[in-house]
Amino acid sequence: MSIPIYRSQTQIIREDCEFLKPRPRVHNQRLTIQHWQLRDLITCPKSSDEFIYVHQNSVNGYNTRTKAVTPYMELGFQPTSLTASCGFLAAGGQRSQLMVKQMNSNWFALTTVGGSINNALCISEHLGGTRLLVSNNDNTIKVYSLPGLQRLTNIVLPTAVNYNGRKMVAVGDSTEVYVYDISVAGGYKNIATYNVSTEASFSCAWNQSSDKFAVASQDGYVSVWDIRHSERLCKLGSKQQPQVKGATRCVKFSSSGSIDLLVYSEHVSYVNLVDARTFNERQVVRVAPPNVDEHISGIALSPDSKVCFVGLEHSVLEFDVDTITRRSFPSGSLI
Repeated sequence: MSIPIYRSQTQIIREDCEFLKPRPRVHNQRLTIQHWQLRDLITCPKSSDEFIYVHQNSVNGYNTRTKAVTPYMELGFQPTSLTASCGFLAAGGQRSQLMVKQMNSNWFALTTVGGSINNALCISEHLGGTRLLVSNNDNTIKVYSLPGLQRLTNIVLPTAVNYNGRKMVAVGDSTEVYVYDISVAGGYKNIATYNVSTEASFSCAWNQSSDKFAVASQDGYVSVWDIRHSERLCKLGSKQQPQVKGATRCVKFSSSGSIDLLVYSEHVSYVNLVDARTFNERQVVRVAPPNVDEHISGIALSPDSKVCFVGLEHSVLEFDVDTITRRSFPSGSLI
């Protein structure tokens, strides 16, 4: 039997594996893409029973068991960015609009942060408090406290910032990725800059142990670094690379247990899942019918990593992760 392989920049990747089970459940919830390059419009912050998504000027929650829709935000703008974490939900718009809501109270804030498009948002815990980081097209990351939305600092970069991670890593309208050290006092210091791609990058993510990060780029590649080394760990291509349709738009790591998956979406039709232990096995999932392209509006893994949601413009696909196989370690590999 022949085994399909895919050659990345640094290794051979087997493609005879199945991390996601076939035949996804289909939820008829429409996701609205507001900007052709920003495709991170679905999140699953609490449990596999609910995902939160953008539809036109609204941010809604959908319960996969009861089929009930919960309107969380009714906005005067169309969100280009969305995040939910630490009990807060935030949405950003094309003219620097920002709305933040505390999920378990009536507190919310609606404002504009200045600059241009809010390309990405990140909520994280720091020094016993909660922070919101806003990546803006005016070359800044604006840092706010939550609740209250007090601006703490402004981080200026040499390019429009498209996405920032937890430690912190930031990418934007350049070929570089910027790594920051966050001090005990809460300051941000640029400690490394790597050349990541031939085009701009639009998504980055940390793994669950925060020792590796991934960057998804317009040129159809996802690059992975180990922060203990300055050399790139691996460079993973898209199914449709180097076509425009194969631009990698969104990248996520699984966040629980020993599932250890890296997931990234292409501009249309394909989602890729990679073994994040060794980076030498990949499953490519086509989420569109044959000979038809479907725009992917986002991907999200549930907190327990048992479910992977793929957002399309007309529906959301719910895939079960083969967690039994992922928790077994049949062999060892060196990376």
